[in-house]
Amino acid sequence: MSEKTGGNINLAGEKAWWQKPYRMVQTNLRQPDALYDQKALARETREFGANVLLYNIGGIYAFYPTDLPLHARNPMMKGDALGDAIEAAHQEGLALVGRFDMSKATRIAYEAHPEWFVHNRQGRPLEYNGTYQACVNGGWYQQYAFDIISEALGRYDVDGVFFNMFGYRTTTYSGEDFGICVCENCQRRFRQMYGKALPEREDFACEAYPDYVEFKDRTSRELSGRIYDHIKAVNPRVAMSGQRGKNDFIRMEVQRAVDRAQPEWPYQSGEQARWARAYAPEKMAASTATNFIDFAWRFVSETGAYQELRMAQQLASGATLDYYLLGVMDQQDKKAFPAIERLYKWHARNEEHYTGLSSAARVGLYHSFGTNAYRGRTDARAAGAQAFRGAYRMLLEARIPFDFISDEKLAETDLDRYRAIVMPNVACISDGEAATLDAWVKAGGLLIATGETGLYDERGARREKPALESLPIRERLTMRRDMRGAYFEADADEAEKTGAGLYMLDGVYHACEPRDGAMTLLKLLPPQRFGPPELCFPEVESDLPGVIRGQYGEGDCCYFPWHPDALYHRDSLPDNRTLVTSFLAERPDALPVVIEGNGLFEVTLQRQVETGRLLVHLVNYSGQHNNLYEDPPVLTGLRLGIRGVGPTGRTLVAGADVSAEPSEGGDLRWFVLPPVGTFEALVFEA
Repeated sequence: MSEKTGGNINLAGEKAWWQKPYRMVQTNLRQPDALYDQKALARETREFGANVLLYNIGGIYAFYPTDLPLHARNPMMKGDALGDAIEAAHQEGLALVGRFDMSKATRIAYEAHPEWFVHNRQGRPLEYNGTYQACVNGGWYQQYAFDIISEALGRYDVDGVFFNMFGYRTTTYSGEDFGICVCENCQRRFRQMYGKALPEREDFACEAYPDYVEFKDRTSRELSGRIYDHIKAVNPRVAMSGQRGKNDFIRMEVQRAVDRAQPEWPYQSGEQARWARAYAPEKMAASTATNFIDFAWRFVSETGAYQELRMAQQLASGATLDYYLLGVMDQQDKKAFPAIERLYKWHARNEEHYTGLSSAARVGLYHSFGTNAYRGRTDARAAGAQAFRGAYRMLLEARIPFDFISDEKLAETDLDRYRAIVMPNVACISDGEAATLDAWVKAGGLLIATGETGLYDERGARREKPALESLPIRERLTMRRDMRGAYFEADADEAEKTGAGLYMLDGVYHACEPRDGAMTLLKLLPPQRFGPPELCFPEVESDLPGVIRGQYGEGDCCYFPWHPDALYHRDSLPDNRTLVTSFLAERPDALPVVIEGNGLFEVTLQRQVETGRLLVHLVNYSGQHNNLYEDPPVLTGLRLGIRGVGPTGRTLVAGADVSAEPSEGGDLRWFVLPPVGTFEALVFEA
């Protein structure tokens, strides 16, 4: 390996490239791109501000002269494109990550071994433009992929590898629903593992489908783990990217889809970064930002403002920078390039501040893989991801720094540093999760839970009583499904606290009995007539609460027997956000940073472990309007209050020093901020 790569060698204890903040450019290469001048590509990548180049190795087509008979060579390649690219990249001081796509193969492999590939119940292979989808349990993935890896990594000195579209797939690029694979391999393995036949379709109404959800996850992760071990056996210096399971660094993707339901979700990049930091805080992570609008238009670029916003979210949540092109740097539409190049070069100058970061947030938002996988079995499944995204928006738009807490990593998570945890309709919880969370509440934590939280086990089976002892309710809930036209009424004290006398209720309400000693807030006004106007007045009231709050040991739990989070995501009524976050405001130690001033922006707080410095990010969303992303208006007149820092700080974007205002009492130091464009990063000594 060239010493210029800074790759996986260890010079005087220096970390490998993938253990430090990096700036990657992914080139998803077309066949004719093998003819591009590889020296020019490496030079253009370095001049762009990147220090890592992602380049095709093989899988569908080999970008090197493979000797494996079923591994199709790129028919347009002359010579050895991969070898030339590696040499050029290392000469420019770039690490080179090789891209494998084992998810498909050409007709050469399919005709030799059709049993290796996906087939549906009609016996059709999943074919698209002459490529055939490989089955996770078939020989292409389970055997031949290992031969390709051995050949490529045995020949070439790459610094890392990335695998595209790993796992099960039931649709084509055009969105055709193909159905599940029922090849002999899948049938045999599923019966061995679960003693039953495959489900007819992907539907929880099928008795075998919950097992099939687990089957896909188990078999995919087992294969990924085998591939990781094989790579390390062939060349232990090669770093492998991945998501869940074995990997060296985490790599995901953020992209738009024109058919995706509106409104556009602007927080996709930050959401992925928070998940990665919760799942593997010790690893470097990034989500590659796709240059293009959607698969059908791979050469029309997103705006530079959109890409900056995506990448600012990544930096704000402890991830690094990654950009994804279809083809090489010589794009016809380069409108986003200037903004990204400026950001990449700024990041290179400020890289020292992004090394060794750990979140300093004191609020956790619970991210449940189990609920995402099995919510289709629950009564409140219609809330879907809306409850989680509504809670995400509530915290972000209330300017509260927060982390994700992963159900898969709960046992390894230091919950003691969190003062509050929000659980938005986290329906599926294991007994172990419940015991851990109850112990945390008992020790003094504040738990905020909504909807059906804890009413199902980790695979979505109904429980007789809530899993969480800390929930201030008795037994299971009775679900009232049609609450259109209903309200919650606040008494005078509650209305004065939150500024709202009525809250709109729609969808479902979970009627339940409060536990002895619990306090109730708000009062349900059952559905009322809403037309004609002459009949729009209440006839019936109830004593059913909108919030149930109860002590549990030294801590307490606020339970909402409805979905204020999902309704907030749908309707964006600030009263719902204020209602939920008002309980967090009761705990100042949960809010280490406070921002005053107008504008829609995100605030995050990270600590550099080695130096003790605090890094505050403000990300400005004012340029985003549904699916329109333009340069945001500059935010002015902002004041930052922060605990535990010295009297001075430094703004990394504006390049200005800031000094604390004269003390106003309390433990916050207040700083007047310079104008904020897309984002600002402030460094404070502890």
